[in-house]
Amino acid sequence: MKNNKINIMIIVISLSIVIGLCIFLVSSHKETQLTDAEQFKEEFEMYNGLDYDDAEETVIEVSIPTDNPIIYKTPKEIVETIKSNEKSYILFGYSTCPETRNIIETLLEVAKEKDIAKIYYVDIKGIRDEYKFNGSIIPEKVKDGTNAYYDIVKLLNKELEEYYVSDENGNRYDTGVKRLESATFVITENKKIISYHSGTIDKHNDIYEKLTEEEKIELKNNYLKLFEK
Repeated sequence: MKNNKINIMIIVISLSIVIGLCIFLVSSHKETQLTDAEQFKEEFEMYNGLDYDDAEETVIEVSIPTDNPIIYKTPKEIVETIKSNEKSYILFGYSTCPETRNIIETLLEVAKEKDIAKIYYVDIKGIRDEYKFNGSIIPEKVKDGTNAYYDIVKLLNKELEEYYVSDENGNRYDTGVKRLESATFVITENKKIISYHSGTIDKHNDIYEKLTEEEKIELKNNYLKLFEK
């Protein structure tokens, strides 16, 4: 009888310890879980000063405000957003993309001035189809895009440009399809594209080079015009 009581006490104590540990872990997880704004800041700033593996260039440094309006959306979710009546501000890009890094500070600055509470961010790295030059005038498709990516291309089709690939001499070849470039910013409402902007500015040719202050002003003015439509 005495042994049974001891065994029961051991079980109760063990359960109490396990339950207490579970509560602690759940509580710790909640405390350390990042908001979308914090995650975006961390994701972009973690590459500051690093070098690209496939190019002899350094990643453009960025400083992202902690109170930025970024909200993450999956490609599938953004398709439904574009199809809705909601007025939406959407950025397509990815954290190591030179053009996304070049525009992000200016875009967030404009969003703050315009009191934009939400910018939906869609990471498009890895979801797009890919082509390469294979010696023929018809480029070879080497990777399919995801279903959600093709849905996005269909919805933005009128705004997108043709997808070209180049050979080692810089000659360009048309793939016959359109491509969602990084970085692309769009404003949608009532199932329509209200405003669209892709890349940085026309005269900025070296994507790995950070925009000058003068170029940032031009980019800012371009973004401001988008919000006026």
